Amino acid sequence: MTTFTVTIDFGSVVVDSSAIAARRLQTRRTKRATTERHINYMLKRTEPGQEKAGFYREQVPGLTRVATLSGAIRGIYWADSRCFVVAGSKLYELSSTYTATELGTLSTSSGFVDMAHGLLSLFIVDGPNGYVYDLAGGFAHIDNEAFYGSGRVSFLDGKFQLVRPDTQQFYWTSGVDQADTYDALDFASAEGAPDKIVAHLVDHRELWFFGQSTTEVWSPYPTGDQVYARNNGAAIEVGCAAPMTPQKIDNTIYWMGYDKLGQGVVWMAGGSGGYTPQRISSQDLEDVVAKLEDISGAYAWTYQDAGQTFYCLQIPGLDTTWVYDAAVQKWHERADFAGGLLSRWRADVHAFAFGRHLCGDSTGNLYEIDPYEYTFDGDPIYREWTTPHQASPALSRVFYDRLTLDATVGLTDSGEDPAIEMTYSNDGGETWSAWIPRSSGRIGEYGKRIKWDRLGSGRGRVFRFRTTDNCKLSIIGMNIKAKEGRS
Repeated sequence: MTTFTVTIDFGSVVVDSSAIAARRLQTRRTKRATTERHINYMLKRTEPGQEKAGFYREQVPGLTRVATLSGAIRGIYWADSRCFVVAGSKLYELSSTYTATELGTLSTSSGFVDMAHGLLSLFIVDGPNGYVYDLAGGFAHIDNEAFYGSGRVSFLDGKFQLVRPDTQQFYWTSGVDQADTYDALDFASAEGAPDKIVAHLVDHRELWFFGQSTTEVWSPYPTGDQVYARNNGAAIEVGCAAPMTPQKIDNTIYWMGYDKLGQGVVWMAGGSGGYTPQRISSQDLEDVVAKLEDISGAYAWTYQDAGQTFYCLQIPGLDTTWVYDAAVQKWHERADFAGGLLSRWRADVHAFAFGRHLCGDSTGNLYEIDPYEYTFDGDPIYREWTTPHQASPALSRVFYDRLTLDATVGLTDSGEDPAIEMTYSNDGGETWSAWIPRSSGRIGEYGKRIKWDRLGSGRGRVFRFRTTDNCKLSIIGMNIKAKEGRS
């Protein structure tokens, strides 16, 4: 028999959609071909010349609760050094010490809101209704026969832009920086194709109008009576499957797409002139989305932390939140964990306010996204890494002598002895061995070795690691010492 050592680093990554435990709601179509999956682990690139491996797996940041409001957090917005929150039917201003002051009452108490601001006012829309908060003080419902509602709102060159629901029309405010002034003639139609506008946003001083199956780009028109003009060189043959998924991120736009050929691909605006959609969703994500009939309720938000920019995609019907990391161009999953089951990550909306990343959930809690917190507001963070499939080209039987995990050890906030567990599969992830626990080191045990010996044999193997303890346990690499037998 030949003795060999396999060292796994992180230069090649595929996110798997196999289910946790017996639930198995998210499965790849060909699980045996690619098994790797990250739950509450994300890839980080090491600095050139300093690396032990090209990438390592860092656990996602925890959540520290900073406030609790009455009603679901429907939107958070940072405007002119001030933080505004819509919770339930109330608009609040949040101070730097997270004290909430009520400013006004909306007509609705559920569903996401969208916000934009100018120099004078904050504009809030919830679909059928609009509201204006004068930044000098004063809240009012918009009562104007030329206001038709809108699912989203934007601001460009002194005017607010809106989309008339269930039409091809968009319209705008007539006064400079006035959210409550309208002229019935101030509208235009995105009618390059016969689909209705479902979402819009402003990026690089351009208005993007996402239709059901196509997208148009408009710009301010510099002369004459025409206010906006369509860019005829930016006809995009991909529309939007979910109105709350288009978001600006990493100097471009991401969204969940729909066209006449299908739906569920996540696109990035790119290519020549930034108008050619480029697919960023993985086959794994597309596989799980394909099981869903309706994805129109999906929504997304973005944030940037420590040089990494994240597109957080919530899709009703899935039991995890899918997160795209633009820095490494890979997806990972984030999830809450209770009763042995995963559920989508609780963070629904986000704003960077007071130098902190704030997010809110459906129960009214506001959190800081905290890289030095190892729980989700006191709840354990389930962290799991499932490795790529390990097999020789000839599928010879391999005898596994030792597996050593290179990880951060001895970093815990408690006096407990935290554990990491390992299981393995010899049939491509269909069945698994019993979990085998190992200590990851008490406080200060920085030299602790995490290893498993005499692990039997197989013609191909997948390993899975998990932990829920309150500790920092990032995975740097994995080393396997094994012997290859006859085919």
